[in-house]
Amino acid sequence: MSTSSSIEAGNLITVVYEDREFRAIVIDPNGLGQGEPSIGFGFRMAQKHIGIPQPTLTSRVINLDGVEYFKAPSGNRYRVINLLGDDNNSYKVIEASDWFDLSMDILLNPGQTRKPTRERIGAFLRWFAIKGFYAESFVALKGVYTAKSSRATTRWLVTRESGKPARRTYTDLLSDLNVHQSAYGKYTNTIYKGLFGVPAAEMRENWALVAGSAKIARNYINEQIGLEAVKFCEDMVVRFYSDDLDDAHAEAIRLTVKKYKLHPQLRRQV
Repeated sequence: MSTSSSIEAGNLITVVYEDREFRAIVIDPNGLGQGEPSIGFGFRMAQKHIGIPQPTLTSRVINLDGVEYFKAPSGNRYRVINLLGDDNNSYKVIEASDWFDLSMDILLNPGQTRKPTRERIGAFLRWFAIKGFYAESFVALKGVYTAKSSRATTRWLVTRESGKPARRTYTDLLSDLNVHQSAYGKYTNTIYKGLFGVPAAEMRENWALVAGSAKIARNYINEQIGLEAVKFCEDMVVRFYSDDLDDAHAEAIRLTVKKYKLHPQLRRQV
């Protein structure tokens, strides 16, 4: 998104947590002030990264006067918002600050929440507390907190947690090569077309259809496997790169197609 005016409710954004990425969602483009959006996390994200099963979360949603709330073990309530994402999937979302309040609430009043889940909640809070502190500190020191600073903080945190250097990511490579952010989509489409025969947006639409049309189903690629293949391909681009980014993409795509037994030429024909 190039300007704040292009931000809309339901826009999905990628947020880094530890060495993984997850999707957050825009709730209100002006939720924190004009042009300053409020952001939320969906229940599926909580299941995957915090460890609270989605059915458990859903079972605690109550309706009061037409408004949905999540009722914590303590009895405290947190607003639940239903949104249609820009991938055409429906999301049950809790605004970020409410998520952190809810996470603290569960740690202080766990009820029947198991210890492994509490530990994952604690790790989640710790990660973003450190990231937030450094963001504020960098703004105080430099006047701005950039995407490059965010990636550097992430690498440092991952290294600190694991005790070994964090590998350079695909995004790091593009940034280090001074590829403008507006061109990132071009390289994303290069990978998707090479692996699946269609641009990224079209492939995501296919995944959003779940069962898909007859044409899609004929050469259907499971979303989980597809995203795993994309991640593998991005990693291979980083490893293969020496002095030609296009050559690195071509070699990475060739290896990924072979590893995952993909047939991008068949999808191009449908």
